Amino acid sequence: MYKIINKTQNRTSLIEGNFPGEYLAQLLNRGEKLIVISTYSNTIKVPYSTELNGIIQWEYEDYPLP
Repeated sequence: MYKIINKTQNRTSLIEGNFPGEYLAQLLNRGEKLIVISTYSNTIKVPYSTELNGIIQWEYEDYPLP
């Protein structure tokens, strides 16, 4: 399960199944600030962007849950 904390809208969402990369990219492209907690890998995922030929791609830095 993925717990998505949206700091911009002050909301938390739960998503089960595959990593919701496309959904997260839509939110991030709108300028929303997110933190993702994965109970599958027991990690906190912090998004950061990279740009290649004018195309923004979102990647995630993982931190272990304490």
